[in-house]
Amino acid sequence: MDPNDLGPGAFAWLGGSGTILLGVFLWLRKFLSRDATERVMDNADIGTVRRLNELLDSERVARKEAEARADQFAKERNELAAAVGRMEGRIDALTSQVAQLTDKVTSQSQEISRLRTQLGGNN
Repeated sequence: MDPNDLGPGAFAWLGGSGTILLGVFLWLRKFLSRDATERVMDNADIGTVRRLNELLDSERVARKEAEARADQFAKERNELAAAVGRMEGRIDALTSQVAQLTDKVTSQSQEISRLRTQLGGNN
């Protein structure tokens, strides 16, 4: 047998080994590609979570500011309602005073008319 003669069995072994190596290479490429894709997706997910957390924080701040404004508006509304109540009380008191003064003016006008008639009758 000639040592340089590889024969048909050697080519079969080389072809089979090449096919297996090609298969391993393609599988490894696919696996690493999937792993890289998963890493990219993980990084994207992490970025998305960070962005969502930032948005959540900004919304919380905005909500707190809105609640503070609502509390301020409620406080002002309550103060205005109390002021209106005090003004209504003052208006009632002034209306009562006006009625008393009107009665007094009426009675004094009648007294003046009576005195004028007495003076007119005595002269």
